[in-house]
Amino acid sequence: MFPERMRSDVKSYAERRLYQAFKEQLPDDFTVFHQVRWQVRHLNSGARDGEVDFAIACPHLGILILEVKGGVITYNSAAHKWYSYNQQIQDPFEQACDSKYNLLGRLKEQYYWRKRWIPIGHAVAFPDTRIQGRLPLDAPRDIILDAIQLQNLSDWIQAVFNYWRGHDRTRGNFDANSIRELVKILSPSIVSESVLISKIGTEAQEFKRLTEEQINILDLLSQQRRVAISGCAGSGKTILALEKACRLNEQGFSVLLTCFNRALAQYLRKQKNIDRRLNMHVYTFHGICEKLFREAGLAPEKNRFTEEELFNRVYPNLLLEAADKLNWRVDAVIVDEGQDICEDWWLAMKCLLHDPDNGIFYFFYDDNQNIFDRHWKPPLEEAPFSLTKNCRNTQKIHSYVLQFYSGQNLTQAVGPIGQDVEIFHYDNDPQLKKTLSRLLHYLVVKQGFSHRDIVILTTKRKQTLQNQIIGQFRIKADPNLNLQEILCNTIHHFKGLESPVVILVETERTNANNFNKLLYVGTSRARHHLIVLQPSGIK
Repeated sequence: MFPERMRSDVKSYAERRLYQAFKEQLPDDFTVFHQVRWQVRHLNSGARDGEVDFAIACPHLGILILEVKGGVITYNSAAHKWYSYNQQIQDPFEQACDSKYNLLGRLKEQYYWRKRWIPIGHAVAFPDTRIQGRLPLDAPRDIILDAIQLQNLSDWIQAVFNYWRGHDRTRGNFDANSIRELVKILSPSIVSESVLISKIGTEAQEFKRLTEEQINILDLLSQQRRVAISGCAGSGKTILALEKACRLNEQGFSVLLTCFNRALAQYLRKQKNIDRRLNMHVYTFHGICEKLFREAGLAPEKNRFTEEELFNRVYPNLLLEAADKLNWRVDAVIVDEGQDICEDWWLAMKCLLHDPDNGIFYFFYDDNQNIFDRHWKPPLEEAPFSLTKNCRNTQKIHSYVLQFYSGQNLTQAVGPIGQDVEIFHYDNDPQLKKTLSRLLHYLVVKQGFSHRDIVILTTKRKQTLQNQIIGQFRIKADPNLNLQEILCNTIHHFKGLESPVVILVETERTNANNFNKLLYVGTSRARHHLIVLQPSGIK
């Protein structure tokens, strides 16, 4: 019986009586559905609701659609109208026939039923009365259940199935499996599962609140012109750097907001309409160097120098020469990811200030993220201001990240607890790609994440996975998000940025001195969910 118990809101006494009779009299190989509802959509007339009082099914017999009318039933042949207790009702045989064909149409939409013969018929039940007299041609006595047949329901059901099937008992293959497929359609069970994306929406609101609280730190430092601010990954350094730069610009100051990483600079330019602000300059250190020495006509002959000489010595010297020639100066310099900046670079940047000794200079850094092995020291003599709250990562991600942290000032994770960090192992590159394909399908199709919410980061060999199709997804170093491509790049490239979901791959340990720092940076990019794929044998 579907449902297993009669619903309490069923008002029809006739339906309640039949439900109990079916439950008590029919053998166990019968399946009875009560009040089956559906929608039928026609291209011309649109969608229409459909319903049948009972659908009865049995292996090797088929499906019977039963329309029930309670009360004393009469029929006026002259007017072709049906009545219950002298109240006009719909033609029950027409209703049953329509329901039969509508249900048949819905079944044929399903793959299982598409090429199968479905033995199906219809009948009408008048359980409160005994039918006498002549009936219309579309209402044969064989398909009517009245109060008399109700006493021997099992035999009546068998007779009705035989009426519709005829003598051919071999046609079709309606069996126990067909019953199971019918149950899936007429009485489906909805199994819901927790969707990660919904939890992340709640977590995002909490992170937003924490970030707004962190920004209040700038109010405490508003009278300070020279400030070094340290904090581990997730403590809000980039947000504070951006906010400080915008506040100064809104007060009429000219500002240079700079960093080392090109992707981070591109991200900063897209925030708070920075491209439309006057006297707001956002560049990487080498980007501002190239801008000024090209405008000054001082571009170096790059083939004369090694890359290290060019970036570490030639660019800083030409920056100062070009700035002097162009008389290019700003009121404030804000440096993000300062641990990536060599000492000679930030000395050059200080000289870009109108007042190199007393101009506004804010320097944000995390010495544990010094993955480029820069030999540097904080550019200010004043003690740094330390950020102590992690406003980016969930507590479980933060706990995982700490195993790679070697700095002195630990921060506290104050955000949501979050999901467990997931770790998967693989034996070779084909298995890596297979695992990655399965994870991407799960995140996008099952959990509802957008392609732009997922970033794949690798510790090395960035060309191994880039520009490939993994399962149904294309992953690229510079994805076109309109084409739903997924970003895959090195940790170095993504440094300073973050993503709702990060998949860290190729995590086999190397002999590099900064490998723990690399993993620290990579794992801390994940705001809500971190997945680590690592070779078998690595714990």
